[in-house]
Amino acid sequence: MVSHEADPTGSVGHAAWVAATGGPPPVVAGSGRRPRVRLGPPRIGAPQLPAGWPAEIAADAAWALRQAEVRRWRPGATLVPGRGPQDGLYWLQRGAVRLAATDPAGDPRLVGVVVAPALVGDPGPLFGRPPLALTATCVTPCTAAFWPYPRFLAMLRQRPSLGVLLAFQGMEAYQQAAQRVAGLLWPCSRLRVLHTLVVLARAFPVPGGRGSRLPVSLTQGTIGLAANASRVTVNRVLADLRRRGIVGRARPLYIREPHRLEALLAEEAAAVAAERTTRR
Repeated sequence: MVSHEADPTGSVGHAAWVAATGGPPPVVAGSGRRPRVRLGPPRIGAPQLPAGWPAEIAADAAWALRQAEVRRWRPGATLVPGRGPQDGLYWLQRGAVRLAATDPAGDPRLVGVVVAPALVGDPGPLFGRPPLALTATCVTPCTAAFWPYPRFLAMLRQRPSLGVLLAFQGMEAYQQAAQRVAGLLWPCSRLRVLHTLVVLARAFPVPGGRGSRLPVSLTQGTIGLAANASRVTVNRVLADLRRRGIVGRARPLYIREPHRLEALLAEEAAAVAAERTTRR
């Protein structure tokens, strides 16, 4: 097991991935230093499946982690580039990652938020498919195990039960992406903003059930891009939520009562649907 302290700026991501396939550790851009490499036992916990699955799957997952490299990133670092080579899969043990697609204007559009523990990266190349053009960016400090595609493919052939983990994580990603698409199809920009806030509130709960606190990097402009809404609309929605006592006034954004936010979204979505039905 090798541990890399990844470049905080994410500027050496491509070189690091090349290094994972057998090259030397990358030099941190502009510093002349190499990232810290620590040899030792893994500190990454094995993936957990729902109860009822065979115990050997967990044993095979622990075995796979012993074949991985541990890497760490600071907020804002790029985990997976949207363009260029994507060389492997990550098992995210700590932190949260924003998945975004770039629109024709060059702006990132939120596809989903992956929160540890979870698989990050496109499994498509394992099966001969080109990778999706999605950028994975750390929104909090992140720690993950990394496997280059050839290494993971060899492990998959040796321990086919690892395919169950791919299927489970694929299900998680599919369901979140489907929810995001459904939310973006709403014609009302206010509903799209509320839906985006619900998605983010679920991704960043405060320990102990005391609401949700979004990372500093998730600004109002970022929320607007995620919801396909203007920043003015985001400001108006947040002002209304503050008046209702659902959102706090401090920064970073603190959602005091996520359950009330979800109830408000459900109520307003039902009202919009009823109005559209009446018009027909």
